[in-house]
Amino acid sequence: MNYSIILNRHAGNGNAEKAWSSIKPVLDQQQIDYHMETTKYPNHGEYLASQISQSHNAGSTIVIAIGGDGTLHQVVNGLMKTAKRLNKKPLAVGYIPAGTGNDFARGYGISMHPQRALNQILTADAPQKINIGHYHEAIRGEEGYFLNNLGIGFDAAIVSRANTFKARHKKNHIGRFTYLQKAIGVIYDQEPFTLMIQSGRERFIFPKAYIAITSNHPFIGGGFKVAPSASLKKPSLELVVAERKGWPMTIWQLLQLARGNLDQSKFAHHFQSDNLHITTTSLEFSQTDGEEIGNRFIDLTLDISQYPIWQTTEKGSTSSSVDTQI
Repeated sequence: MNYSIILNRHAGNGNAEKAWSSIKPVLDQQQIDYHMETTKYPNHGEYLASQISQSHNAGSTIVIAIGGDGTLHQVVNGLMKTAKRLNKKPLAVGYIPAGTGNDFARGYGISMHPQRALNQILTADAPQKINIGHYHEAIRGEEGYFLNNLGIGFDAAIVSRANTFKARHKKNHIGRFTYLQKAIGVIYDQEPFTLMIQSGRERFIFPKAYIAITSNHPFIGGGFKVAPSASLKKPSLELVVAERKGWPMTIWQLLQLARGNLDQSKFAHHFQSDNLHITTTSLEFSQTDGEEIGNRFIDLTLDISQYPIWQTTEKGSTSSSVDTQI
């Protein structure tokens, strides 16, 4: 088996570089056949993955992403889009989590220790199929995939402000304190918006929405549980919507979100479906796996696709994404 490695050296404030330094001797000692590329600019991971997909076939090459959730997001999108365009099976992926959030690793059951995560890849003997989110944006004709979540409003606005701060201060990484700062700012001045949802044959209108998060597994923001019942093996997505009802209620909703109870709260709305249509009547921020989609009118259709992960789940993990053999 050949391994193509895509490394984002700057992920996790240098954690990815340290992870690579930790696992490279293991690969060399075991005489593993591998080739390594490093990302050099935003979204470069998607381009590198696309190039690998064009020149390799499923079954002979495994792609290993080393970085954070954003790096993994880019790699999977590059592989999936290229495979779809060429009408071929997508290459399987392994993941060495080295970012700040590492939510996919929690949702799937991947060790946060680089050498143990590598061992989960090297000892796998078959791909495990998981369900990932797929979206089509009707206004601009864009599509993409997400492994963790797609957010509109509150969480996406935090991502946008944090990324703007990072760009202005020329930082590769920002800490949790900065994200908390931006969250407080978003709470203070974010305007509620009209959100329309179609799930099956039912339609719903929320005139004062401010949180709308569609999740593929429980975790968001580095371990917070936004949808505890979501699972990578379920052929469905979990959507949680909250409306602003005044400051006391808003603070209470955010506390419930932090505790992982928002989806079960009577002050929020919970949907489970394999097909959702979400629209807004105003310009709103949106994000997928922490990567910005932009500030735009929303007209999104969400459904489920399957993807092969070449990695065993960690013993004792609560992950249930263990369906094998694609």
